[in-house]
Amino acid sequence: MKKIGFLILKLWADFQSVQPFWLLYLKSDLAYFLVYHVAHYRRKVVRQNLLRSFPEKDMKAIQTIERHFYRNLCDLFVEAPKMMRMGPGGYRNRITITNPELVQQLYEQKKNVFYAMPHSGNWEWFGKLIPELTPHNGLAIYKRVKNAAFEQLMLYMRTKDCNLEMVESNSVLRRLMQLRDKQNGVLMMADQTSHGLESDYWNEFLHQDTCWFTGIERIAKKLDYAVVFVDMRRQGRGRYVVSFEVVTDDPKSAAEGEIMEKYVRSVERFIEANPDNWLWSHRRWKHQRPQTKES
Repeated sequence: MKKIGFLILKLWADFQSVQPFWLLYLKSDLAYFLVYHVAHYRRKVVRQNLLRSFPEKDMKAIQTIERHFYRNLCDLFVEAPKMMRMGPGGYRNRITITNPELVQQLYEQKKNVFYAMPHSGNWEWFGKLIPELTPHNGLAIYKRVKNAAFEQLMLYMRTKDCNLEMVESNSVLRRLMQLRDKQNGVLMMADQTSHGLESDYWNEFLHQDTCWFTGIERIAKKLDYAVVFVDMRRQGRGRYVVSFEVVTDDPKSAAEGEIMEKYVRSVERFIEANPDNWLWSHRRWKHQRPQTKES
């Protein structure tokens, strides 16, 4: 059953991938109308997230960000199948990298690198560029989804015509330990909602108490990985600009929580400057900080 589901999804993605961008964006416009105005897909979640994150903005500004977010979301949906056929040249033509020398220098310094990225711009397309940035051994971390056929399709599209290894999130440390003899460049979507445990990293983010997975800091310190923040913003339909910012190139000397705090502040600055480019439809603030027991 999983194989049949995958084949059906693959045929659909193949059909979408041969269509010109102008036609795909017409479909995106229709999807936007249906998703936003008819189905009201996660409208309450998005609106609540925006109101809490930008208490200084009036309702008109909030609604403008909201509408632009949904348009971007629909564009991402129609752009994804293009991974079936674009090839490295296609991504280079559509993604401008402002400072590629930064990661090249880290490679020349024999540094392993974590590309720490929020769900912004078109993160799927950026993943396809990882092997093109430097001679690092390219990997990307993913989280398993419930639909096995959809997961198989996404893994296929993410690695097609691309020397990129996908590593499931639960086996990251083990796999990177196995690859210690290589110089690795690893993409990690580092804004996932964590479990809300006391052991998570907690701070104020967009005016709200927020918890974060600490894996990127723990692994960076253990294996001596530089951490680079990936700023990817939409410049137009199918056009993106990427800038890199070093969070740390000496993780072992960083204090506990320092890497996480620097990364979170980079994400916050990015969102404040590009509010419609982030994924507002996920329930990022569903946990409350556990109360510390008094001794």
